This record gives sequence, C-alpha cells and structure tokens, in this order.
Amino acid sequence: MNNHCGCNQPDIMILPCSGGTREGQLANRAAWELTGEGAGRMFCLAGIAARISGFVQSAKDTEQIVVIDGCDTACAGTLLKNQGIRFTEHVIVTRLDIGKEDDIHLDPDDVAVVKHAARLACKRPVKKVFESPSPLSPGDRAKSRQLGDKWCCPAPALTVTVM
Repeated sequence: MNNHCGCNQPDIMILPCSGGTREGQLANRAAWELTGEGAGRMFCLAGIAARISGFVQSAKDTEQIVVIDGCDTACAGTLLKNQGIRFTEHVIVTRLDIGKEDDIHLDPDDVAVVKHAARLACKRPVKKVFESPSPLSPGDRAKSRQLGDKWCCPAPALTVTVM
C-alpha cells in the first residue's frame, strides 16, 4: 500500500543556533526533540554558514523555516539573512520565561517551553487523533471532512485526524 497520499504535513526546517550557552543548547535540544516527534526536521546550520551550495539551496527551497536562537544576538537568524534565505518564524530562548542558570543542565521543563514556542511559531493547527475501532463509513468520512479533515487515505485506516 502506498503510504504517501498527499496527507503529509508541510516541510518544516528547524534551525537552532546550538550556541555555547545554556540557552543555545536549549535551542539545540528543542530542535532535536521536535525532529524526533515529527514536527519538522533539524538541518545543518554549519553547512549553510559554509555556503555549501546544496545546503543553501535546500534552505531556500524549504516551505517553512523555524529559527531557534539562544539569545538576542540571533546568530542563526543573521546567518540566514546574510545568505539570502527568507524565514518568518523566529524563537529567541532568552525572551521566553525560562530562569537563568549557570550550569549546563537542561531542565526538561525548559526544553518543553522552547518546543512549545517553536510549535506556536509554525502557525500550524493542532492535530487531534481519535482511535476508531473500524474503518469509517462514507457518512462518517463526510462528517470528518466537515470538521476540517483532509481525508485522502483509503479505508481501512483506523484513525481519524481532525485539524
């Protein structure tokens, strides 16, 4: 069965600064976890900085870029601007309500705050999945579409996704 039926989420590139501060590492950890959760894909900022053509072109061709900078210096955002790469979604960790700490320990709650801010920056709807014990009937699929679902996958799907 072909699993690619046009239902995939938009391509989102996540570019953290990964700087030498705790905030930079929070940006990096959040990007790493968001990638693991399927919210987007982390990409190599160093490849863009090195002006490697494939990296720069991939960033220019991506539908949406979310930049996560650790501080107001905004190295990642500035780097992209200098390469002529457009982005509108920009999270700056030091502007979030995260306590300052001197050690490198990354509190999972702080990582969650950065991830939440990045998700909000994406301006994508929240995805809700409801388990269904059997494939949906044509009538139920129509109701699902009325609720905003982009139903395109053939039954026997066991989940209904409503945006």
